[in-house]
Amino acid sequence: MIEGFFALIFGLLSAVWGIVMLASTALLLGLFIPMALLWVWILARILQRAGYSGWWALIGLTPLLPLAVWVFAFSSWPAAQRTVVLMPPERG
Repeated sequence: MIEGFFALIFGLLSAVWGIVMLASTALLLGLFIPMALLWVWILARILQRAGYSGWWALIGLTPLLPLAVWVFAFSSWPAAQRTVVLMPPERG
């Protein structure tokens, strides 16, 4: 009889724990996906301003991000090669 009571309690706790885990997983996914999209958008904007393709931002979703930061940090930036020459106004 006591074993049946413990089995009932264990079954109820398992069901409650399953519901809690399902709800927390849905909440984490509901927060993770928008934050990941925001992260990729920000990285794409930075990379475009540096002169690279925005598609490189997808590396931000992988564990290769530190490697990509090193590559971009020590390579020549296409945007840095563009020069703007400002001519002073002619007087005369």
